[in-house]
Amino acid sequence: MEDVRSRVGEVVNAMQSSISMATESGLRVVRQYSDEGRNMAMRAINDANAEASSAARNAWSHVLELVQRLKDTAREVADPTIIYEQLRILFRDEISRNNAFFILVGLGFGTTGGVLLGVWLARPHLAAPIMKSIACTSFRDPDNVAVCNTPVPQFESSSDILVRVRAAALNRIDRRIAFGYGRTLRRMIKSYSASYNPELPLVLGRSCAGVVEAVGKGSKSGIEIGDEVWLATPWYESGAAAEFVVVPETRISRKPFLIGFEGAASLPYSGCIALSLLDAHGLTEHSSKEKRILVQDACSPVGCVITQLANKWGAHVAVTCHTRSAPVIHELGAGDIITFANEHFRSNFIDINVEKSNLINELTAREKFDYIFLTTRLAYDHKFLTKFLAKGGTIVDTVEPELASDEFGPLSRMLLSVLIKVRKLAAVIFRTHPDWGGPHLCHMVLERLAGFVNDETLKTVVDRVYTPNEVERAMDHICSEKSIGSTIITFRS
Repeated sequence: MEDVRSRVGEVVNAMQSSISMATESGLRVVRQYSDEGRNMAMRAINDANAEASSAARNAWSHVLELVQRLKDTAREVADPTIIYEQLRILFRDEISRNNAFFILVGLGFGTTGGVLLGVWLARPHLAAPIMKSIACTSFRDPDNVAVCNTPVPQFESSSDILVRVRAAALNRIDRRIAFGYGRTLRRMIKSYSASYNPELPLVLGRSCAGVVEAVGKGSKSGIEIGDEVWLATPWYESGAAAEFVVVPETRISRKPFLIGFEGAASLPYSGCIALSLLDAHGLTEHSSKEKRILVQDACSPVGCVITQLANKWGAHVAVTCHTRSAPVIHELGAGDIITFANEHFRSNFIDINVEKSNLINELTAREKFDYIFLTTRLAYDHKFLTKFLAKGGTIVDTVEPELASDEFGPLSRMLLSVLIKVRKLAAVIFRTHPDWGGPHLCHMVLERLAGFVNDETLKTVVDRVYTPNEVERAMDHICSEKSIGSTIITFRS
């Protein structure tokens, strides 16, 4: 047992001795490689410092050399004799002098143009002032009329007048415009561009009343800032249902002093149509007496005006209207009223059997008429009405006619564009304004209308007044069967 223990102890001692020897050998190897690595790193650092210092010395010497060369060049350039010699060489003959002259001129123009271009590019881009307006945003969407922010209009002529609108009237023609009426012709007249002068949104509203904000220097109308005015715009121009409108002095006048802005806004467009057509057919204060006149849909804006004026001038006036409108039309002076209870009476005047229709029966029971005024678009052929005319009688259609240009193809549009350009050129040459169709809108007609209102010959008929945010309801109302007179948008805050 003792022998075994002694042998195990010897083996353990021998293993400890081997391990200690191996450990010492490993440490010696590590120390050796560590020393060698340290020496190599020191040599690399010393070599890098030497190279960096050498590169720095070379760079500094180059800098000193460059500075010296610049000094030498400056002395040569500043030497008057050298400058004189260079100029003498440059202008040694006439060709050289001419070349030098043109070079200097080119440099001058180039420098000036560059400065001007830089100033133009660096100009501050101010945002154009905007206003709230009633406008159509497309020509297809049924909900295409909305309140929009559009640029405040600018003067196109020195005689233009800027008006802050208090109230504007929406007419049935505005509904047609919102669905493309006159779009082709308007594009060619206005020369729209996609970026600077876009077609949409297109402001609606054919008449308005407001206060003058600015007057062009060339205006001879006598209208001054602060005057209360009314105005009308044709279908091919931007409308008046906005916070501001710019209008030529030929289509604006002072509004009647007896009525407010809402009442005044209802009359300019429809009144101009009615009065112009009455004048065109010789119906005046003196020639209308004892004339027999039929007004179809007397509750329309134009019908209200014709009914009142014809009655005041002594004519026998018969009218058609909805039952709801009868009391109002009676107040306007109509004594002979043909009423229809059907809500869609305008489109149902004529039944399938024309001879048995209610309108035919009513008209047959009356004497024949000298004039029949149609004030709304009819869904039937109205030629049959001629048999209810007296000898020499006339049917007068007050509704804006359909425009053939709306259906033009590419070739027809090209020919129309040429014609419009020729008419524009002729207008510039002869200093006139081209007539693109539509009712005659003139400040003299507006002044006559104002006189009729002030002497109580003519009353304004306002059915509903809406705010701009209620424009959808307003557009639905002007086309409804029960509307009476004008529909107004108020811009009073």
